[in-house]
Order: sequence, then structure tokens, then C-alpha cells
Amino acid sequence: MTKRFLYIAVSVFALVLFGACDEKESDLGVELQDPATLYNGICDTAYGVAYTVFDDSLLTSGQSSALLGCYSDDVFGYSEGILYMQVTTANNSGVEFDQYSLIDSAILTFSVASIYSQSASAKSYQDLHFEVYQLTEPLLHDSAYYSFDELPVNGVCFFDGTVRVAESDSMVASMRLNENFLSYVRNRSYADAAEFENAIKGIRIRLVNDGTPQSATINLAASSTKISTYYRYANVSDTIARTYDFVISQSAPHFSQFNNHYVGALSTFNSNTGDSIDGSRYLYLSPMGGTNVKINFDSFARQFHAEHPYAVIHYAELLLPVSDISPEAKPEMVAALKYTADGTLTNVQDMYDNSFSGFDGKYNDGTGYYRLRITQHFQKIVKGSADYGTLLILNTRRSSPMRMVVNGTNPALTGNNPVRIEFVYSE
Repeated sequence: MTKRFLYIAVSVFALVLFGACDEKESDLGVELQDPATLYNGICDTAYGVAYTVFDDSLLTSGQSSALLGCYSDDVFGYSEGILYMQVTTANNSGVEFDQYSLIDSAILTFSVASIYSQSASAKSYQDLHFEVYQLTEPLLHDSAYYSFDELPVNGVCFFDGTVRVAESDSMVASMRLNENFLSYVRNRSYADAAEFENAIKGIRIRLVNDGTPQSATINLAASSTKISTYYRYANVSDTIARTYDFVISQSAPHFSQFNNHYVGALSTFNSNTGDSIDGSRYLYLSPMGGTNVKINFDSFARQFHAEHPYAVIHYAELLLPVSDISPEAKPEMVAALKYTADGTLTNVQDMYDNSFSGFDGKYNDGTGYYRLRITQHFQKIVKGSADYGTLLILNTRRSSPMRMVVNGTNPALTGNNPVRIEFVYSE
């Protein structure tokens, strides 16, 4: 992933299909050399039904990265990520800064993995406006937090200002915390981590929108993500500068809250997250506790199995053509989960197949679509097992603002380029 993206034009080229097989009648696409050409058999196409659904249970606690800031476009609307973090002591032990400890400063630093700006400027740096406020209660170590969770602040500000972050391979944002934070450290003694956490509570961090939507991916597992307190002892002969690091990294409780305000076709989710949007024309995939796609091939699979009960699927791929109304910057990858009979979700087996015909799931700039190889998954569907649905998600939906629109399921509404499964079989 690049360190930052600007809006760029991306060309979407012609659709492609299989080459070395006995082609069943179809007027979709052209031939392409592909791993599927290694198989001799009959090519066929499966069409299904699909819906855009709300991502209503996105776990955001315990992640190794977090997304701060906002993103806005005319298709999806406005999304913001806010980070809540517990500040705790090193090694969960006590800490003491007595009257002989002269504290100079406390610096909050974040390792920044990526910055996303919707500005057209090509600067070699970004000015990021952070605000850090104290929570009214500490985060709980044994609790799971989701994208809809929120903790209140008490109005005490630890930092509010602009930080310049230069483009580099190791970007760090540094914030000098004010006296409100130092008051919890100076001339203070804490017997253990729990006592300190109950005193400091925790912090809420926002990346403020000053007119240009910006967001940043924070690496919580990096050693540079911490609060460093710089001090020395009040002794004329002691000139050693010392540092004590408070923990805010992956090992401390933290979670992201995502707020979305949708526009257009998605605005139904502003008031009814249990709703679904018909996917005949468009299907919407967005991160930050946003939208997923549920697709089902049950009707096709039942008919295919009745006509070809002994069919063996050699190769199958789910094709997701990117729509012409999609934002130009593309998400990294689409992942897939399958529904079970009781409505729970489990992994699609092909995602962990390391052979040449493994899952893939990435965008192909030359073809204009995402390709998900799902041979094993599709084989089970057409063998007579009911298809309870496949859920498509963005694999970086907790850490990147990238979103996209793909064509729906109706060929007539999608320029004869719908979402579908192309497969090779023999019997």
C-alpha cells in the first residue's frame, strides 16, 4: 500500500473469460490465458442474487492497526474513525515520580503506516490535526469492543494541535502532551497498573477535519507507538536524561469507533441498519463498519446439480467487475466468508489454499475486476448442499478507507457484465 493516495484516474478495460475449454454458448467477454486453461472441460457461468448489507458487528478491539480520520465521497457519504486507548504502565507494574524527579515532557507518538488525503496537493508531507481527550472511565481488559461502541470524554484535553508528518518509510506523528497529562505523573506514585489506569482513565484520539478529509492508519504494534515521559533526578551531579514509556500499544485495551453518514442509495442505513439493498444494478463494499455484500447461487446450484449430478468442478472464480460509479482508488483485496445453516459465518476454504489456484481476491487493473478463486467452495455448493450465502468483505475494512462499487447481478442492467461465477467442469 502506498503511504498516501491522491485521486488518480484508473482505466477499466475489457472483461475476460476462460480460454482452453469447450465454451458453452455465451456472449460475455473474450478469451484470456489463465490457470483455468490447464483444465480440460466445459466452461459455464453461474448467476446469482445479491444484496448490499450493513456491517453491523465489526470487532475493532485488539487489532494491530487502527484507522483515524475521515473520508468523504458522493457515492457513499461521510465516514470517520475515532480511536480509544487505555494508557497503562510498563510491564503492568507500579510507577513513581517523586519530588526528586524533574519531568521535562511527555510525548505521545504514533507509528503511521499510511496517510490518505483527498487533497490534490503533491506535498512530501501532511499536516494532521490531532486532538486527545481524557475519558471518564478506563477501558476494560476483558471486554470486546465493536465499531459502534463509544466512551464519553470529560472535557479534559491532553493535546489539540497540528502535527507535520513527512513522507518516509518510517513515519511517526509526535504530540507533546500538556500539563493536564503531566499532572497525573508529576509527584505521583502508583502501586500497580490498575491504580494508574483508574486515575488516568484513558484517551480518545481524533484526527480533526479542517476542511480536507484526511485519515491515517496507525500501527499499534510498533515500538514507536507509546507515551514517553522524559525526566531527570534533582541532583546537581546527575545530568542523565531518563525516559519512562507508558504503554498504549497493541497490548493495552483499545478500539476504534466508526461513524457513517450515508447518501444516495445507501441512506437507508442511516435509520435502518437491518435493511438490505437490492443488488441487481450495483453492489457496495465499504470499510469502517460500513457495507458488505451477500451473494447467493442456490437456485443455479440446485438446477445444475439436477442436470449434472456427477459433475466435478475443476476451477471456479467469482468475478466482481468494478462499476463506473466506483471511487477511483481501489481497496487492496476482497475476502469471502460463507454462511452456515444456523446463520453464522465461517471461512471459505479456498482463502487458505496456497496452490496456484488459490483464492487471490485482488484487483486486476488490466481486466477491471476482482477475481476470487472459489473452486472448493463452489464444488460444495453444486454437490447438492444448500447455498446459505457468501459474504464479501474488504480485508482492510478496519485499517483503510478504500471503498468500491461493483456491478450487480442483472446482465441487462450492467452492460452485460454482471457479478458471476465462471467455472470449468467435467462429468
